[in-house]
Amino acid sequence: MNRIRNAMLVLSVLALMLVSSVSTVFAADASGTEFLTGCNLTLGESKAVALFIRNDDAAPHVYKLTTEGSANSYELYFSSNGAAIKNVTVPAGTSSQVDVNITLNGNVSVIEDKLSVKAVRDDGKENVINLSIMINKDYALSVKSMLDKIDILSGKSGEFTFSVTNNGSKDLNNIKIKPELPYKWVVSQGAETTMNLKPGETGTATMKIDVPSSQAAGNFTASFTAASDETSSIQVSIPATVKTSSNIAYWAIGILVLIAAFTVFQFKRHGRR
Repeated sequence: MNRIRNAMLVLSVLALMLVSSVSTVFAADASGTEFLTGCNLTLGESKAVALFIRNDDAAPHVYKLTTEGSANSYELYFSSNGAAIKNVTVPAGTSSQVDVNITLNGNVSVIEDKLSVKAVRDDGKENVINLSIMINKDYALSVKSMLDKIDILSGKSGEFTFSVTNNGSKDLNNIKIKPELPYKWVVSQGAETTMNLKPGETGTATMKIDVPSSQAAGNFTASFTAASDETSSIQVSIPATVKTSSNIAYWAIGILVLIAAFTVFQFKRHGRR
């Protein structure tokens, strides 16, 4: 009889320990930390890491999403089904996928980095998801424009010149400049020009852009990226001011009118000598 009682006592203790363990695991949804393997990045590269936020509560909740704690400089935003978001609503008893989109910008401070993603629930409870980010410095590419800005006449061409540098430790092959241009602007020269660079080498690339004659005067932005078979650079943007030939003619006429008016004024003032 005593053996049976002792056995029941042991089973009761084990059951209590099991219940406590299960409660702790489920409570981690409301306030806990999850460790995940993140991603590998090179300079200028973008990647999306899928996260799943679980709501085990009996009611739906809204989670506010933030990031913190990284040593390197990243361009970060959250998205769901391709749309950028800052908050996500998770129905009761379900999980919702959120993508954290990461682009490595600027100088690399550490090779092994960490990024904390916080999902703060509308009742104040929070999840912290820690991502590990490994920086690959074998392939690194940068591009710089030789011009801070450019002026172009509508119906004419503008020439853009770039310096491209291999900042990594391995060769980069078939590097070319990839443009993102305003509507109807086209590349007339330089689109297919490629180069190979060894570590530390810098090359020069030139691209000629045609602006249509129908283009109205105004301020625009042309953006460019250097891309190789192995990696790509951070995008650079160049302000471009388009002027129409009619505007120049008006300015020329205005200057001639001013010169004529000044001449008449001087003639009336001093008379003929």
